[in-house]
Amino acid sequence: MAANPNIILPIPPRTKLRRNLFLLILLGLGVYLFLPQFARIEQAFQVVSTLSIPFVTLSLGAQVLSYFGSGYLLQTVVKLAAKPISVVDGALLTAGANSIGTLGGGVLGTAGMTYLWLRRRGVNPGAAGLGGWLPIILNDATLAVVSLVGLAVLLTLRKSSGLLVAGLCFAILILAGSAGFLLWCLAYPEKLMPAAMAITRFLARLRHKVQDRRATEAAIGHLLGGWDALLQGGWHGPALGALLNTGFDMLTLAFLFLAAGHSVNPAVLVAGYGVPQLVGKLTVILGGIGVVEATMIGLYGTLGVPRPIAVVVVLGYRLLSFWLPTLAGIAVATYFEHSTGKVSEIVDGSARGLGPSV
Repeated sequence: MAANPNIILPIPPRTKLRRNLFLLILLGLGVYLFLPQFARIEQAFQVVSTLSIPFVTLSLGAQVLSYFGSGYLLQTVVKLAAKPISVVDGALLTAGANSIGTLGGGVLGTAGMTYLWLRRRGVNPGAAGLGGWLPIILNDATLAVVSLVGLAVLLTLRKSSGLLVAGLCFAILILAGSAGFLLWCLAYPEKLMPAAMAITRFLARLRHKVQDRRATEAAIGHLLGGWDALLQGGWHGPALGALLNTGFDMLTLAFLFLAAGHSVNPAVLVAGYGVPQLVGKLTVILGGIGVVEATMIGLYGTLGVPRPIAVVVVLGYRLLSFWLPTLAGIAVATYFEHSTGKVSEIVDGSARGLGPSV
């Protein structure tokens, strides 16, 4: 992301976003109609009818606070080396970028939209690059730690399978590789510039453009400045933001269990939470639809949660943590595209159009 400011990671066109949104809705309807078959329909409806509204409200509030945690994470990353943004702006920007990633852009789409919107708000390339990638890496690293704790609980209770362990290990290896690349950049900053030049040269050839070496050098300088700020203690804020994001997300699930009249201890909550989330990130299905729900329901069932309660709680949790933020994020993304305009080149003051509208 610290490459030529004119080179933005590929963002899905509007036609693909609309097609994937339609597919996502169809998949969601299928999941919400099929998974209740795991339990008797009348039992699931009985659980729904007895949900405690105050606890449901608390779960919704916890999910909102989870996104404020993401906003705080983005704010602390950006303010290390650039123009500050508010926590609310950071939360909204995160929701919009996540929706783009869900609808076909993946992590590249999420990081690319975050980078683009930050640049349009006057953030320098290096800090915008950190804002695009560091929250993703920190959130995934936090989730990996939670998943490891959950796996340890499952192994202790002898509730895990070889396939589950293999899938989790594969996910952690991917995250470890990403972390290793970041550490390499920190340990050998003098090698980062040649690597960035090679990448931007390759991208320029693909786009039949001329490589802008001066812009690349400036962007790398900003990026290394951001890393220096992180090393000098600036990492505490981003790490806290990632913990708040994951912590309040888990609290959303805990409140829904209480709403259903079935409290779970923290060990069981963690065991059924982390592993499905991380496994869902490895799937090619949009948002891990079906995979996260089925795995989470299955794990909580093996951990002693009655099947009707597990079905209702997990589907309610996914409604609050995935569906509502995704649909709201689409509206937020549209707002950001129209409100920030099409001017993307801020450093040199020249006007160029970048990225499709949602």
